[in-house]
Amino acid sequence: MAFTNSLIQTNFLMMLTNPLAHPILGVVLRVGFGAYIVYAARRFYADPLGYFRRSLRGFEPPTWFAPLVRALAAFCLWGGCFILATVIAVQFFHLHGDITAVALVTVAAGMARLLLPKGNDGQRQP
Repeated sequence: MAFTNSLIQTNFLMMLTNPLAHPILGVVLRVGFGAYIVYAARRFYADPLGYFRRSLRGFEPPTWFAPLVRALAAFCLWGGCFILATVIAVQFFHLHGDITAVALVTVAAGMARLLLPKGNDGQRQP
């Protein structure tokens, strides 16, 4: 019985990943997911406590909370850029390997730096 349940669970999980195996639908889903991560992370980076002010009225965050949320948003921004760069490199240019991975990490870091929201003085925030 346990084997049958695990087999059913495995088949269900494989059915969930089938759309990613389709060449066009997989690219569209990956690009959409990466773009949404970049969009959401930019908003959290620009105003780290904005979501919490709207949803948790009366919440007084500790002083370390805003820099932590901003750092996590920067990491998510880099992750979204990495997803987008990987889709372009693998699906369109058919690039694979260790050197490509290092290049993708570097390209994603550059993309994330360029996509950081600008501060009040017009300069990108560090």
